[in-house]
Amino acid sequence: MRRLSLKTFFPASFYGRAVLILIVPIIVIQIVLSVVFIQRHYERVTAQMTTNVLRDIRFLSDRIEASDRPQEVLADMADLIAYLEIDIGLGAPAPPFDTSRVARLDIAGREILRVLDAELSRFRMADLMQERRQVRLWLDSRHGLIEMRLQRGLVTTSNPHQLLVIVFLASVVMTLIAFQFLRLQIRPIRRLGAAAEAYGRGESLPFRASGAREMRAAGQAFLDMRNRLERQRRQQRIMLSGVSHDMRTPLTRMRLILSMMDVSEDRVALETEIDDLEARLEGFLDYTRGQIAEPLAEVDLAVLVTDLVERYRAAGHPVELIPCPPPPRPCALQPGQITRALDNLISNALRHGNRVVIGLDCAGVGTAITVEDDGPGIAPEDRARAIEPFVRLDAARGATSGGVGLGLAIAAEVTRSHGGTLRLEESPALGGLRAVLHLPRHAVQGDPGG
Repeated sequence: MRRLSLKTFFPASFYGRAVLILIVPIIVIQIVLSVVFIQRHYERVTAQMTTNVLRDIRFLSDRIEASDRPQEVLADMADLIAYLEIDIGLGAPAPPFDTSRVARLDIAGREILRVLDAELSRFRMADLMQERRQVRLWLDSRHGLIEMRLQRGLVTTSNPHQLLVIVFLASVVMTLIAFQFLRLQIRPIRRLGAAAEAYGRGESLPFRASGAREMRAAGQAFLDMRNRLERQRRQQRIMLSGVSHDMRTPLTRMRLILSMMDVSEDRVALETEIDDLEARLEGFLDYTRGQIAEPLAEVDLAVLVTDLVERYRAAGHPVELIPCPPPPRPCALQPGQITRALDNLISNALRHGNRVVIGLDCAGVGTAITVEDDGPGIAPEDRARAIEPFVRLDAARGATSGGVGLGLAIAAEVTRSHGGTLRLEESPALGGLRAVLHLPRHAVQGDPGG
């Protein structure tokens, strides 16, 4: 069972994690500010304003309660009542409900009711739902119910949500600005990653160091590294041409000298050693050529594999082809390198088996080319070592079978340069070795820049 940790819930990309680092503090600040504001506004400000209005209500209700002629009291205080903006009705009918009414989400209204119930002794009930901007309340008196109406603005602010809305809109604007700034900062990282990935596949994308100081330093380091590798490759090509000429010339002279000698066991032995040395030299040069970049081109893998199989069939080799029903889309590859890799896999399979089957699999994430044979195969513990350069296994695929130990190494190197993998396993159909050359989706879709 997979162990859960904080990393499980974190985004995988740097951009996602940066967004998370940006969003979480904003949300926390919004929550804290909202809680603090609601507490201060609805509990303190509303309570204070309601308490101030209660002084006027208590004064008027006490005068009415103390007088035997309440109507005369109301007439005498008409100017004061009008100034306080409070409508008073004596002998009001009982309201058509038993308890105070307030909207479910009216936090300020609940605070008003709490203050009225706690600080107004003759308070009966209140209605804050019939009219949105008005408060109706009923008081008990010896003259009957007293109904009072006052504006909601006297006991709470008219727009209590204004600050929250302003803070929210400001946070949204600042978040959008931060997203844009973050995107500009991450763009050089993506460009550097795309250039590095493309260079690993043999393509040199135009790249210019940009961004923050640290990113410019990393980009410039990549450019310096790429330039050094290009110089080394140029020197390697010069060395290859010199090695090819310098080694072949003495071998040719040796073969010419041997041809003028009488046939003997020594001559045959020397010719065998020269053939072996030429094979090793050819293998070394072939392996080194595989590390030299080749221009990318749009390649139809189905056509490339079919042409290669037809060449082997024309030479009389028993090679079968099993194409995938939906043909793969053209992809950006190095055709010469892919051909060299498949050529080595097929030659290796023919050297150790009597039957070879080539298959194309386009159903997964990318394209897989399989080469199977009915030979003795490779033991599981030796498969990782078999793809190393100049390794010749002593068992089924040893020196007596031919080769200098570079066929699988060349195929693995070419596959890695395209961002793919080479996997060795047992063939379920033929019983021998099955080599799976897998090219990822980005290569199949022809996106060399990653």
